Amino acid sequence: MAEVVDLDIESLNVNGDGVARHRRGFVIVPFTIPGERVRVELGPPRDGCVTAALVEVVRTSPHRVEPRCAHFGACGGCAWQHIAYPEQLRLKTALVTRLVRGLVPRAPAAQPMLPTTPLDDPWRFRRKAHFVFGTEARQGRRDGTLVMGHYARGSRRVVPVHECPVHAERGNTVAFGLFDTYARMGSHSRTDSTLKSVAVRVSHSTTETMATLVVSSETDKRLRVATRRVLGKPWAPSSFHVNIHPRGDAFIFGRETRRVAGPERLREDVSGVSFLISPTAFFQTNVGAADILVRLVLEAVPHDASVLDLYAGAGLFALPLARRGHRVVAVEENRAAVADAEASLGLSRIPQERCRFIAKPVESVMRQPPRTSGDRRRATGDPRPADVVVLDPPRDGCEASLLDHLFGMHRPALAVYVSCNPESLARDLALVTSRGYIVRSMQPVDMFPHTPHVETVVVLSRAD
Repeated sequence: MAEVVDLDIESLNVNGDGVARHRRGFVIVPFTIPGERVRVELGPPRDGCVTAALVEVVRTSPHRVEPRCAHFGACGGCAWQHIAYPEQLRLKTALVTRLVRGLVPRAPAAQPMLPTTPLDDPWRFRRKAHFVFGTEARQGRRDGTLVMGHYARGSRRVVPVHECPVHAERGNTVAFGLFDTYARMGSHSRTDSTLKSVAVRVSHSTTETMATLVVSSETDKRLRVATRRVLGKPWAPSSFHVNIHPRGDAFIFGRETRRVAGPERLREDVSGVSFLISPTAFFQTNVGAADILVRLVLEAVPHDASVLDLYAGAGLFALPLARRGHRVVAVEENRAAVADAEASLGLSRIPQERCRFIAKPVESVMRQPPRTSGDRRRATGDPRPADVVVLDPPRDGCEASLLDHLFGMHRPALAVYVSCNPESLARDLALVTSRGYIVRSMQPVDMFPHTPHVETVVVLSRAD
């Protein structure tokens, strides 16, 4: 029988779970808040600590609130709905501060500002609704009933849901309408295994919606029949696409996408720029928070500066900078994202000479020696010298060799680092500051309320 003990929650780890001490070790307790005393059921030791299941909150934090979603706890989407929103912001600020100060002694002495609330109401903020399909076993039968929901935390088990209050309402309407239509096809195991997931993007600035159904194959004729029914519904998306993803990996989309109806891309406006987004392309889910990130980057870059934008994606920073008059070279290895960015460049009527995209990996481009102002070479993959570098790397951060090359050899006067992971941010800032750069400011931004995830915009300048 598992041991039940009472523990005091002292802090939160980077995953947002409560941490307590017990028998000279640490116990991880999800869905708790620092300052609470809780009764838990201890699990087996793993990786030097124990993860426990919450049985009862003996002493409640004043910041504990009733979760809004009926699926909170079982669903792996949100981890902090039990924490009042102002306290969520404070905890995120404290997390960024603790991780960065631990590795960067020359970070600003003052606390970073509180994360900016992306919306007045921290609900319905996700403009991209993504649900996965699964089956629910029926008694006495080997096949199951089609269900739609989110994965349980740390597993591939689908938790069926009937609501998701962090999604934009129009996204939920389309997604649940699609589920109802496909569920009526029947519950045969072959059909159920064909349906993998659905992604619905909802424009913040227009009435457009885009749905992408992800399937393992298109061999089931009933799938095509149901799709035709979808297109005749009053809630039907403005554009509909089918993505073929036969592999069982962790990626959401496969390589092949077929447009069934409507425009090829969805339009979204951010900071005065119109972006065109493809079905499988990455674009910020929280458009309100994305607008804040762009504003912070624009505020940091001097008006007469040339800019090198690394990990540029679909041009979230490059296009607003070019629209303001900067000369921008943007580097992004995903060719689909570059195609979206170049289409957006034309839609927003930004002169092409102001913004040049290089569709190559950042690391391969930056291995080339820096150009001087007198160097007349115009090789496609050779970025021109820039006064300011903007970096928005993936969650793992930047390679050490890239940072060495960029801040040791190119040495821009100013850099703006946009991070989605405080751990990799702290590691990268430690290396950059060791190369003679000073952290001028850090601004956390709350991209995903009710989760421990936080974006941070850091401005660095050369110490000389």
